[in-house]
Amino acid sequence: MKHKRPFVKKARLAAALGVLAAGTSMSAAALDVGSCETVVDPFLSNVMGMPVEAVMGHPCAQPHPGPSIQTTSEDGITTFVETPEGHFPPQNPFDEPPGSNFLMTVYENMRDLSGREMPNTLPSTPDNPYNLHDGPVLTKAIDPTNPEDDLDRIIDKIERAAKRGRALHPKLIQRGIDILEGNKIRRAYSGFPMLHYNGPKKVRAVEPILDDDGNVIGGNVDVNMIYFNQHIESDVGFIDPSAVQEVPYTVTYHIKVLNRGIEDFSPMTMNFNRIVNPMTGEDMRGPFHASMDKSYFPMLHEGTEYTIKIKENKGKYFNLTYTWGWRIHPPRVQVVENALKTAGPNGWTLPEWEKSAFCEGGAKDPDCDPVNDPADRAYAIAQIGDLSPAKRMWNLFKSLENGDETDGHSHDRHRRGWIKRDNLQQVAADLREAFLDWTDRTKLPTGVEADPDATLTLLYVNNTIYGSRQGLTGEGSKLGPASYKGVGNGSAHDWTIRPYKYKVTLLNGDHFPHGYMNVDFGGSRGWENHFQFTDPTTLVGPHPDIPPGSPANGDPYDNPANVVAGEENVFPINRGGAEEFLQPTPRPLDHINGEPQFGSGCFFTFGRNHAWPNAGGPWGGIMTPPVMADGTPGLHKVEIDYNFEPSIRLKIYQFDPLHHDIAVYSLH
Repeated sequence: MKHKRPFVKKARLAAALGVLAAGTSMSAAALDVGSCETVVDPFLSNVMGMPVEAVMGHPCAQPHPGPSIQTTSEDGITTFVETPEGHFPPQNPFDEPPGSNFLMTVYENMRDLSGREMPNTLPSTPDNPYNLHDGPVLTKAIDPTNPEDDLDRIIDKIERAAKRGRALHPKLIQRGIDILEGNKIRRAYSGFPMLHYNGPKKVRAVEPILDDDGNVIGGNVDVNMIYFNQHIESDVGFIDPSAVQEVPYTVTYHIKVLNRGIEDFSPMTMNFNRIVNPMTGEDMRGPFHASMDKSYFPMLHEGTEYTIKIKENKGKYFNLTYTWGWRIHPPRVQVVENALKTAGPNGWTLPEWEKSAFCEGGAKDPDCDPVNDPADRAYAIAQIGDLSPAKRMWNLFKSLENGDETDGHSHDRHRRGWIKRDNLQQVAADLREAFLDWTDRTKLPTGVEADPDATLTLLYVNNTIYGSRQGLTGEGSKLGPASYKGVGNGSAHDWTIRPYKYKVTLLNGDHFPHGYMNVDFGGSRGWENHFQFTDPTTLVGPHPDIPPGSPANGDPYDNPANVVAGEENVFPINRGGAEEFLQPTPRPLDHINGEPQFGSGCFFTFGRNHAWPNAGGPWGGIMTPPVMADGTPGLHKVEIDYNFEPSIRLKIYQFDPLHHDIAVYSLH
């Protein structure tokens, strides 16, 4: 445990969190729902070394737990974590839903620790369910073909050529490379690489909007995304809010729903709290405040681009935004971080951490461009480990392109550049195996073994995370691209009441270190639901929102009078729990922006939840070293004792805080 040091006036509270002594907490029972009070906060007082008054209560800040206590084994391989005791009474939220940590909904904007209202922090009201939508949702038709479709077809052709002893056209091989590298091709997904080497180029600034006198009154930033199968990919990993620190702004999302990509649009923003320093009057960043689902809009038409503009809080409160894919989760999720955030003892910004991994010149390289510079690209792709299924496909395509004869097999170019190899059958088999591994992040890829003593084994590779399937429960629906949908994955299902021990083994296949952080989403500090409860087990008889026998907005799905979860005409999801209800159309059939019935991809949404770090981050960095020279993955283990009950929406959230993007693996 680290020791307290004198408070530095200019230091941010977020930095001070890492030097706390033993933590303290405040009784939640003393704070009435629907009212905020000025109280002395023991947590902030401990950080600042003096009594600090803060405005707390609901919808203001919820009481702060103390820090987690982290220790490390003598061999340095295992980090042990003891979380603070939850301040809600112990209660199993699954036997007695929704649990003692549920907060009744308050239809007001949140307030910060100094009592200042935070604009655009009320996601839904009875009169305006999509309260943070700025204008109607717009749609247009696009090519629904996704990268998985195209890679599958390419490998089909290679398999046929291998079986018949025929040569390959070089354009076929180049097409596979283009898909993996994200080169420009005539597809809606063009420019989105499946090799995740382009983090240094995924920074976008909010463009300010000025009034006639030149004052900043707002701003906007555009984010492009693709959804397919287990993937949510974005061309933005970091938003720079420098220009809009003191004004609200908007994010305009352009979301391409490709084949097997239907989903509810569910961006959830985490906010930092802020407080006026009582000694200096400085407006300083504080610890985590509330996070919120800002929408829950069903995007149920493949081959459609949805444009959705979302109202944001002031830039100074921005921590990050998760875009969840609750229908297939894990692993559908993508994260956009605040580009101004720093981490680690070197004080690098998060974009600089991306450069440290993918730029030969390191974190401060001003000219690194892995997207447009061939030499920079070659270095960046080489940083991705060869255990990565995407990298394995790329290596195989490159061996066909370049005539790699290191395996002793011949490689010839025939008329008009056609390529033939005498071991093409083996190459085709290896490509198919790598492709199938790539399509499913909820199992470890070929060549990686799970730790039988861990609750879950995670593999960092390709700047993302693959998880093991140990501890499976349930039989699943056998529907959809993942045959085990509805099967519990990872054995977090036995965490219903405190205490609970979670053991995760971390493996690193990349050529740079990965971090580990574990965050609670409302179990310890509370959560509220702003949208609706859509548990299919409560449904008896016809679905109230779908006329019997009517087609769903032109979709080729019949809707019989009696609809029950698990039948062929509903879409189950994989979120590690019971199968959930998903109708093709949860809204009136006449117009996409008709009176909304919300998405029905999950039983309910968070609305707002008060997050808190469990492990890593402010309590001390947890790192997993790079892959070894002989190909052995880097190793670290984490054991967490949870001393509170989970929220019933999400139990365990874990990620790489240095390379976030899609490096997330959550358990329900």
